[in-house]
Amino acid sequence: MTKDMTRGNPGKILFLFALPILFGNIFQQLYSMVDSIVVGNFVGSDALAAVGGSYAITFAITGIAFGLSNGASILIGQYFGAGRKREVRHSIVTCVAFSIALSLVLAAVSILATPALLRLLNTPQSLMSMSKQYIYIYFLGLVFTFTYNILSSVFRALGDSKTPLLFLIISSITNIVLDLWFVISFGWGVAGVAIATVISQAISSVLALFALQKRLASIAAADEEKLDAEPLRRQFSPALLKQMIKLAIPTTAQEIAISAGMMIMQALVNGFGPVIMAAYTAAMKIESLAMMPMVNISTAVTGYTAQNIGAGKVGRVKTGYRYSLLISLGFAVLMAGVVVLFGGPLCSIFVSGEGAEAVISAGANYLLYSAASYFLMALLFPAEGVMKGAGDVNLFMVFALSGIASKTIAALALSPILGYTGIWIAVVIGWLAECIGTTVRYLTGRWKDKAIVRPASAEEVAAQ
Repeated sequence: MTKDMTRGNPGKILFLFALPILFGNIFQQLYSMVDSIVVGNFVGSDALAAVGGSYAITFAITGIAFGLSNGASILIGQYFGAGRKREVRHSIVTCVAFSIALSLVLAAVSILATPALLRLLNTPQSLMSMSKQYIYIYFLGLVFTFTYNILSSVFRALGDSKTPLLFLIISSITNIVLDLWFVISFGWGVAGVAIATVISQAISSVLALFALQKRLASIAAADEEKLDAEPLRRQFSPALLKQMIKLAIPTTAQEIAISAGMMIMQALVNGFGPVIMAAYTAAMKIESLAMMPMVNISTAVTGYTAQNIGAGKVGRVKTGYRYSLLISLGFAVLMAGVVVLFGGPLCSIFVSGEGAEAVISAGANYLLYSAASYFLMALLFPAEGVMKGAGDVNLFMVFALSGIASKTIAALALSPILGYTGIWIAVVIGWLAECIGTTVRYLTGRWKDKAIVRPASAEEVAAQ
């Protein structure tokens, strides 16, 4: 099923489009949350710290997948909104083939670089072995992570947010079952958690590939003879790949910068010892889940904007932005209330036994500061979604980098004075800096001039 988001009530379309994305990302968060819960409760707080300390490294590499999928979704969404079906098909084939090849290269490089990166992060020697074990296994399955991310973006660019949700539900249930089996029954520790994650991601990516084959056929239903006569290798387009990479570079650069900032933050946290490392890991898992509704609004707005910009309907984009802003603010109030009132009990889910009380206390303290950020995210993410969907990715990158730089500088300056609380405050400062720049850019309206694709003429539609 594809969805034309250039017609109908913008508020209803955005809400219904965002809901499956939200549920899907909640299930995706279950991957890492269940990993942490199982490890923290059945292996120990050191194992939880080891898995959490690995996140900055794995995020750095998967961030490249996110950047590529963002570039592909903008291009595919604008072509779909413009009614240019041939370019839609060729863009899909091109981005999938390239992402698979790129993931294999990155996996090999990342495995070789892991020991040096862990040392750079100031990882305690007592955690080094477990951290390496987890990361090595994770990167062996990197091709599945890349494939699923890119395919999810393709489906969303076509207006379908339900298909990725279905596959995530299946793989998340698989991950939970395998986590418990491998860790509790087999005693495999952090290796068992990593293996469970890889198997689950493999299932979701294979299912998505099969679904994509059917979707390509349905898109070309009116042009079956031409599609059958055109082998997949001829649908790979270097010209379209160049466009995607051009769109992906700013987002990828942003993700790499986020990763660098995360590594600095993680190194600072690591300096306070395993207890604060475990607290930071638990609190970050909760924060990731709490901010998910606002992030998903941005994802929905990106797809919605791309289609409407491709169709030349700028007015609908502005209306959609206003609706998304209201929805985001509602979620911010709800999530802030939850983490402020229940931060301690939520952190207690991740750890038990000796030292748990100190971990829970520090984690709950982080969440008190984190709650203030949710209102900044509610303002930021709708404007960010419009900028990305319109193709205004260069300035979007600049504002994102300003937020990362502000957070990192503040953390370096405040942590020697205030201890780990200085790191918590720095996170809020970073969100504030990014929010100001992105919101001002949206209000100028200059993003309207960044469209990549023009609407198809009647003659072009008939020729497809």
